[in-house]
Amino acid sequence: MPDLRPLLSPDSVAIIGAAADSSLRGRLTQQLVEHGFDGRIYPVTRSQTEVLGHKAYAAVGDIPEAADLAIILVPAAYVVSTIEQCAARGIPAAIVISSGFAEEKSEEAAARDQALRAIAKRTGMVIAGPNSEGLVNPLRPLVATFSPVFHDPNEPLLPQNSRAKPIAVSCQSGALTFAFLSRGRDRQLRFTYQISAGNQTVLEAHDYLDWVLDAGGADIFMGYLEGIRDTQRFRAVAEKAARMGKPMILAKVGRSDAGRRAAASHTGSLARAGMADDAIFRHHGIIRGEDLDHMVDVASAFAYCPLPRGNRVAVITGSGGSAVWMADILSAHGLELPVIEENLQRRIMALLPSYASAQNPIDATAQAIGEVGYAPMVELVAQSERIDTILLISSLANPERAKKLAAELAGITASLDKPILLSTYTTATPASIAAIAGAGIPCYTSMPSCARAIKALVDYGRFREKLARRKPAEATAPALRDEVTLALAAAGPVLTEAASKKLLARYGVPLPPEALATSEDEAIAAASRIGSAVALKVQSPDILHKTEAGAVMLGLSGDGAVREGYRTVLARAKAAYPNAAIDGVLVQAMAKRGREMILGVTRDPDFGPMLMVGLGGIHVEVLKDVAFAPVPLGAEDALDLIGQLKGAALLDAVRGERAADRDALTRLMVALSRFAADHADAIAEIDLNPVIVHAAGEGLTIVDALIVKR
Repeated sequence: MPDLRPLLSPDSVAIIGAAADSSLRGRLTQQLVEHGFDGRIYPVTRSQTEVLGHKAYAAVGDIPEAADLAIILVPAAYVVSTIEQCAARGIPAAIVISSGFAEEKSEEAAARDQALRAIAKRTGMVIAGPNSEGLVNPLRPLVATFSPVFHDPNEPLLPQNSRAKPIAVSCQSGALTFAFLSRGRDRQLRFTYQISAGNQTVLEAHDYLDWVLDAGGADIFMGYLEGIRDTQRFRAVAEKAARMGKPMILAKVGRSDAGRRAAASHTGSLARAGMADDAIFRHHGIIRGEDLDHMVDVASAFAYCPLPRGNRVAVITGSGGSAVWMADILSAHGLELPVIEENLQRRIMALLPSYASAQNPIDATAQAIGEVGYAPMVELVAQSERIDTILLISSLANPERAKKLAAELAGITASLDKPILLSTYTTATPASIAAIAGAGIPCYTSMPSCARAIKALVDYGRFREKLARRKPAEATAPALRDEVTLALAAAGPVLTEAASKKLLARYGVPLPPEALATSEDEAIAAASRIGSAVALKVQSPDILHKTEAGAVMLGLSGDGAVREGYRTVLARAKAAYPNAAIDGVLVQAMAKRGREMILGVTRDPDFGPMLMVGLGGIHVEVLKDVAFAPVPLGAEDALDLIGQLKGAALLDAVRGERAADRDALTRLMVALSRFAADHADAIAEIDLNPVIVHAAGEGLTIVDALIVKR
């Protein structure tokens, strides 16, 4: 990782293409100067000898020192030559504001992109952008952007005396980079490093986050992404942040066709549907941002609150209707509202009128809130062993009342080890929101937004617990891995069920009683050894859908039935596919009853192999009830993936049926994921469908299997 200090915290800046007019170049120059950058500024322009009180220079080579950072504002056609001049002058970092690169579909633009990468590789320069809106570091202060968010130099870049944890932002969209600050100001959020990554030609959004993780200055990370070029590095940074306990709140767009078109035309990144993105985000504990407001809501909770120990919430309010409504919303988000201990209820009721309620929600009544206030009840509820998070519901329409409430609660929140949040049922003035934030409490004007923020805290807390228990995936013995690698290399593009199972078995994947027969007599002998009803299935790499070809027969018993069945499936296969190469007929024991599942591996073009698990039959065909995870998986991650299925409860004991053998399913998922990870370069997809999971302790049956090579 290159040192980004000259880029993000420079001591000197050269503005190449500086101006003092109302253009974008002029606005950036003006905002850099007027916000009081504490380093040296060197405007570079041929048209003026002085810019906003700073001596101007006609060329990069004329400036008196090798500035730390060059801000490039020249037209696209001159960017590459300007960067070359910067490199020759010894300038270590540049941010290219100019557009006209990957977002512009032309050979000239593509050539400029390649040239920027080549310069960075050859010289070691760190280059942000192009097509960037700039960067801001209020810790200096450095405001190197033309964003209108910073039009007023009298507006503080950081709130004074804020108790919020610092937040860093890195986005592919320039406008959105600084929108978080604009929307978070009233909440007294502390946005430190803010970087518009632009087209990410050299540096990607996660590169900046990685540097900040090491340098310090942020505990929460927010971002907007349209594409991820170096996915392995992205995952490494995400894992690093997770291990450090610093949450990442990221929007990854392009789920719809229209969104993908917009992303491609915006920054040259072809954003894809979000299946793999969701799986990667879950694996690394990344909170997926749904929109600007959602992301700021979640960031506010993380900025002010410790992580809760569980999902149990206490609601304290003077509005009974709001309490009932919020209770329903919290429950819909998977949060619990347990009844508080009786001894605490008695102590709370001693403060309240007889018609109040202290169970949970605590409806203190407006009268008691006015006389007693919230603080005594918060102190009592905080003692409950049944409560993990405290939620206050109040009105913030009156800023003076809000300031009084904030003063009442400020001393408590400083020492409280449980999250405390506030939801207002009225509109809230900016002064009210700021006052409550000053007490260390995030405020929400929407009940669902508040519930989502609490849920994000709970989910991240659970993720951190699982991460602490996560063990490295079991390593395959090198000799075994090499043996299977050679077998895959020797195989054709498609492996039959029998061939697929033979390789998977080397990784501990269980096989049902079965044998490949190449004659009627062999089929009869195999059926006799199995000793029960069998299925006969043609094996051909050219026939992927055996059932549709009529090349499968089920439930055959006795020599005569097996002999006739063998002839029939071969005849049907040859009729449907006259030129197919046939390896034989698989004789397989009929599977006993169980829950039908589907397992597979699909290859994402960016993130590589992804394991898929789903409920079989109608659940996968109609309801698409499947879940994905990157490989390899450990046992706990596999169980968690099963739990993500909407119909996961069908694996439990239902209507007299014993629970399904989740342990066997988990072992299969772990083995399959290890196989896929070991041979990622060779495999395009794997399909185990169906997999019949029997009752607990009785294992499972893989009824069919297919491996397709890349």
